[in-house]
Amino acid sequence: MSQANIVDMLVHVRQSDAKARLVARLNEYPGVFESRITTPRPHLLFVSHDPVHFDIRTVPGIARALGIEASIVEI
Repeated sequence: MSQANIVDMLVHVRQSDAKARLVARLNEYPGVFESRITTPRPHLLFVSHDPVHFDIRTVPGIARALGIEASIVEI
């Protein structure tokens, strides 16, 4: 039995007041283990996911469907 490869990615959400809606939606996807809104910056959130089962590049499109602007932070 193999273990999941968990990766944390940082996401920038333009409308910080909408982060909770995006987190709730992301947490419904298979392969997303946790989206955390607690960060030192109000516009950032972390998404813990298994890249085999969830493509983090889909986050901006998921956010757009909710009327939210979001992008992956490349570090």
